[in-house]
Amino acid sequence: MIGYVYIECFLYDVHSLKEKRSIIKQVTNQVTKKFNVSMTEIEYHDTWQRAAFGVAVVSREKVKAEQILQQAVRLIDSSTDLDTTIIEYEWL
Repeated sequence: MIGYVYIECFLYDVHSLKEKRSIIKQVTNQVTKKFNVSMTEIEYHDTWQRAAFGVAVVSREKVKAEQILQQAVRLIDSSTDLDTTIIEYEWL
């Protein structure tokens, strides 16, 4: 089972692409190390107050993949540097 989640975020206190990339790198490193998932910024590369992530996980069971993705979303959502606006799950 392959689980995928699209997460769109708004970054309020960011005033440059350099600040945005620093926050994106920190969040991405936290999520990938803690949950062993693949994660990358997939949209809004040149927009400094918006970001969109793709997070993917492979598991033998859908329930396990869903748990991992939900925990990853909670970790991203708990970040004080960004606000999650859209979350969309897909299953393959």
